[in-house]
Amino acid sequence: MEQNESIEHVRQLRQECAEYRQRSPHPSRPHISASVDLTTWLDVHRLFESLKVSPVDIASDVEDPLLAIQAEGLTDLCLYVRNAAAMDNTNQDVASSAGIVGDVRRTISDMVQHEISCSEAMRCVTVSAQALSNLVTGNRRLQQSLVEQELTTSVSVFDTVFCYLLSSICSQTNTAGLVLLLNCLKDNSDATALLCDTEAGRLIANKVGVLFGDNENDESDTKSMLYVILSQIIECGKLDMLLGGEAEMPVYGYLDALAVYCNEHSTDAEYEKVISKGLIAALTRVLSKSRAVLVDSWEDTADAQSLEQDTIGNFDLEDVMDAHRCLTAIVSILGTVTTDGSAGIIDWLLECETIHMVIALLGLLSKHLPRIETAQERQHNLPTSGADPDNADSVKRLFMFKCDLIRIIGNIGHTSTAAQDLVRELGGLSLVLNHMKIDDNHPFIKEYAIVALKGLLHNNRASQDFVREMNVIEAAQNPELAKAGLQAFVNDDGHVSVKRVV
Repeated sequence: MEQNESIEHVRQLRQECAEYRQRSPHPSRPHISASVDLTTWLDVHRLFESLKVSPVDIASDVEDPLLAIQAEGLTDLCLYVRNAAAMDNTNQDVASSAGIVGDVRRTISDMVQHEISCSEAMRCVTVSAQALSNLVTGNRRLQQSLVEQELTTSVSVFDTVFCYLLSSICSQTNTAGLVLLLNCLKDNSDATALLCDTEAGRLIANKVGVLFGDNENDESDTKSMLYVILSQIIECGKLDMLLGGEAEMPVYGYLDALAVYCNEHSTDAEYEKVISKGLIAALTRVLSKSRAVLVDSWEDTADAQSLEQDTIGNFDLEDVMDAHRCLTAIVSILGTVTTDGSAGIIDWLLECETIHMVIALLGLLSKHLPRIETAQERQHNLPTSGADPDNADSVKRLFMFKCDLIRIIGNIGHTSTAAQDLVRELGGLSLVLNHMKIDDNHPFIKEYAIVALKGLLHNNRASQDFVREMNVIEAAQNPELAKAGLQAFVNDDGHVSVKRVV
């Protein structure tokens, strides 16, 4: 009898909520005032309080008969809040003074625990997220208050509305969560800094980075939102904090976003706003870790001396794929930011020993991905038994970065005599010279090497002498050039040129 009375009471509350939904401000209802007074908001707050859901008992299998009715009533209230906040921005502050922001936040945290077992709860979470987003959109005070409360006062790093929404099993809720996060961060450097400075915020940022990295649809609205959020982090100068931790976590999403950002902002002045010594150091650490994965897979495998034998080694393919994605992004970033030779960035690359790692990586790839002059030679070198040759070849071809690495070396070496000398001392000049040959795997690698060599030898007598001692002319000749009647030579200024033989 008591339970029946309780159900009837909740149904009555549910009916009141439905009435609010029907008279919510909306463009299709011009007869309804868009402005909502404090008395109305206080009544909406009363209904939120009356429909509060009891804490979920994880150990209990008993389904609450009131849950679906409560979820429907709360959904109607959130629809009212969502529409009212969208129709008139003055409703935001009045609703906040009535406690509505807290009501909606609590509704999200309560209902997200039931979204798997109750479809009404799942819809309620989505609409609640939309309501909360509309409540704070364009209102800097409410945005900052929400971010501070969520990121600094939560009991657990997982106990934030942002984490709830981005971790939901419902894609519509994920999208609503991204819109909410974007509304809070866009053009708000203080909120963005707080996201990166707190443990709860970094968890959310990491989730955004993974979602961006795993989203392969570059034209989707979701990926665009993810990129804008990550751009806020990049422009805030906090990306190095997210890349600099020792914990093992996928960072390719951050790197992908930075690569896109650098490609879209092509001047030194723009680079200098977002590229710092700390970020260069973080990129170098990731580069080092990625190289270590390759060393483990290619050099420390007991069952295979190289990928060209009958097995491809006992390495974790997922680690190799992550390394590939990180390297793809980093070589793009470094190639872009060194193109115009910004002195500050080049100095950081030298101080952080990034060039050391670039040269070491080129040496590793040169050792394990040797030059192939013809298609017939490639066919001859394929495994003849055991492992699937397509599998082995596909793993090797993931790391076709030699052209990009040569470009970076040339860009850095072109800037100063000190940089040229360092490249030579680290063996980079020898590696560049070694790639002045046709390679069927890298059709334009010879051209990359020639351009890089010009910069490395410019006004540097020591490097020019080094090249002459290595007999670079002989190294640069190949049958194809000879057939075309061409010959490479080093002139008195140290420039490498190709001339037609008379």
